[in-house]
Amino acid sequence: MNTQDNKDREIGTFALFKGPSGAGKTVGALSYPTPFLADFDKKMPAIARKHFPHKSIEYEQYNDIFTYCDQLTSWINGSCPYETVINDSITSMVSLILKSIGMAKGEGMEQMMKNMRNAMGKFKQDLMSIDYYNAETRIMEHIIEAHKILFARPENPRNIIFVAHILTTESAPDLKTKLVTKTRSIVTAGRKVAAWIPTQFDEVYLFGTSEDYETQKVKHMMTSETSGEDDAKTAFHLSQFTDFTNNNLYDLLIQQRAGADLFE
Repeated sequence: MNTQDNKDREIGTFALFKGPSGAGKTVGALSYPTPFLADFDKKMPAIARKHFPHKSIEYEQYNDIFTYCDQLTSWINGSCPYETVINDSITSMVSLILKSIGMAKGEGMEQMMKNMRNAMGKFKQDLMSIDYYNAETRIMEHIIEAHKILFARPENPRNIIFVAHILTTESAPDLKTKLVTKTRSIVTAGRKVAAWIPTQFDEVYLFGTSEDYETQKVKHMMTSETSGEDDAKTAFHLSQFTDFTNNNLYDLLIQQRAGADLFE
């Protein structure tokens, strides 16, 4: 392969959209063309009708993760009719993975919740790691790898987006320095998979809100540069901050990328 080949592929995006709830991650993702949304959060179609009332958006909700894996396999072996595939969100996808593993083990919801509750105690690793955390990691690896295969093809999908919620956690005070460390990470069941997921993306966009003190209105912002405790990155020439309040995020990003190309 050569970096000068298949330049048309560069218009596509393989991205992780992360940020707190209500920051506009889903709205930004739905601005991309011809989207299919794997609705693990189960908040469609209300959000689409509110922000894109005249746009046709296909979506599906799943009772188990294996059905979604079968869907990905069918696209790999055949064709995908959608220009954009959105997974919303990783947090809810992981919950579905754990539920599906419990079903596969023949555990009802009551037993599974009992195991998870017990896992919060001192025997966490003994009760949960083998059956649940390892399964979470392996299934997430399979799903992301399947999307990489789809993205590498010359046809659809041209854009693949994973949406993730983030959470701030504080460590216990250090015994010597008494310092408390704050970290912000993707909300998943296992810590290892939460740290691994962002490494699989060249595009990691951080979403947030800010208040315009003059108008007293909330702005929806996106950055592709690391900000404070939150990592972000891009392989494209994008503005440090993109204000997409009442605007189409996809159009704004394409304009930025096209403008940068003029000076290369």
